[in-house]
Amino acid sequence: MRTLSVRQTAGMFAALLILGGCGGRSTLGSFPVLNGTGDAYTGHRTFYYTGKVQLFKVPAAIKWLSVIALGAAGAGGGSDQGVGGRGGRVHAVIPVSPGETLAIYVGGEGSGATGGFNGGGSGGNPSSQFNYGLGGGGASDVRRGGDRLSDRVLVAGGGGGGGNLGLGNGGLGGRGGGSVGGSGSGGGGSYSGYKAAAGGSGGTQGAGGLGGGASTCYARGGAGENGALLDGGSGGTNGISTYYPPGGGGGGGGYYGGGGGGAGSFLYMYCSAGGAGGGGGSSYVEPSAKKFKQWQGWKNAVGDGIIVLNW
Repeated sequence: MRTLSVRQTAGMFAALLILGGCGGRSTLGSFPVLNGTGDAYTGHRTFYYTGKVQLFKVPAAIKWLSVIALGAAGAGGGSDQGVGGRGGRVHAVIPVSPGETLAIYVGGEGSGATGGFNGGGSGGNPSSQFNYGLGGGGASDVRRGGDRLSDRVLVAGGGGGGGNLGLGNGGLGGRGGGSVGGSGSGGGGSYSGYKAAAGGSGGTQGAGGLGGGASTCYARGGAGENGALLDGGSGGTNGISTYYPPGGGGGGGGYYGGGGGGAGSFLYMYCSAGGAGGGGGSSYVEPSAKKFKQWQGWKNAVGDGIIVLNW
């Protein structure tokens, strides 16, 4: 008998919560007629994280698909890191053509300093054995008519990664999802006359989030990188210091990714401030969708992402 990992079990539990919450039907009101029997669905398929593209062929006579997507969470919550942001949730009905093939990308949760699959930004100081920031979560998306970023018709943004505590307090990763992703929080431990590291801002509908500034204290690291189309920015890293200041968290992937959090500072008890959290990635739904709703930092969007199709 095969034993499921904690990560796989969490993903399956999230899927049960999603399906149980809608009972195979919409929680957003009446949907368009899908198969001649009102809004009753005749089938569904759930896609879990695999780290690669997955394909779905639209069944015959189906012209609308109900899609529930969760972005992946940012990494965080260890003994010396801030908590990662939760991914976003999107529920929409999108137009499709019978027999066409859709490309499905399910985002992966950030792991250590490594950003999650499908856009998660890396944490600062990724090659260091200590003081590294955490990677952002990847976005979950559906692509129609091809496999390019311009073919995305629905995106659920991923959460930002947490910043490293160092000897201060690590910033929290921003929540993924919504038309604008959530901002990461700043690194704690500011001192008189100096600023703490700033969190990355969330991705929007037209640009990536801005990277957060680094702590201005001595032995400081660098600022976080800006997010971009799909990709979250990397967290602030060593910068001008060789003391391995606490790294910032990576931005979450999304329609546009969140900015990376700024790095903190490290000079023992004189000036030690934690790295800031990365911003969350934004979500997106194509204009031709019949109905849709978005949530930022969905309560069950922990771990890897997930996509559920109903027809």
